[in-house]
Amino acid sequence: MNEKWIVERAERKDGRLWLKVDDALVLPAGVMPKRHMLVDSDALAFVYILETEDRFLYVMVPKPWWPELKEALDAKEPVWLQCGGEVLELEQFHDELSYLLENIRDNANYGEALERAVQEMFFTG
Repeated sequence: MNEKWIVERAERKDGRLWLKVDDALVLPAGVMPKRHMLVDSDALAFVYILETEDRFLYVMVPKPWWPELKEALDAKEPVWLQCGGEVLELEQFHDELSYLLENIRDNANYGEALERAVQEMFFTG
C-alpha cells in the first residue's frame, strides 16, 4: 500500500537541505529514490517519490517549507530525507523541482492557488 509522508521540518545544515519526517517512520528495506516529483495542488505541496519493490512512498513538502526549498535550490545544495536515525539522498530533486516550477509558472492547469503560491515564492523578488 502506498503511503504519504509529510515533511514536518526542513533545515539547511552542512551544505545540505534536510527534510525531516515523523521520527516514528522507518525507511523500508530496499527503498530507492524514483528521481521523480509531482505536485499536490489541493495540499499546496511538492511530492518526491520513493519506491520499493511493491509500493511507492510520497514525501510531501508542504508550502511552509518552500522558503528552505528555494534557498537550497538557489545554493544547489543536495536534498536529503531524514527519517528517525536513517537518511536518504533525494536524487535529482533540484532538476525535478525546477522542471515543475517552470511548468507551473503562468499555468492555470495546476490551480490558481498553486500557481500564485509558486509565483510568489520562487519567481518574485
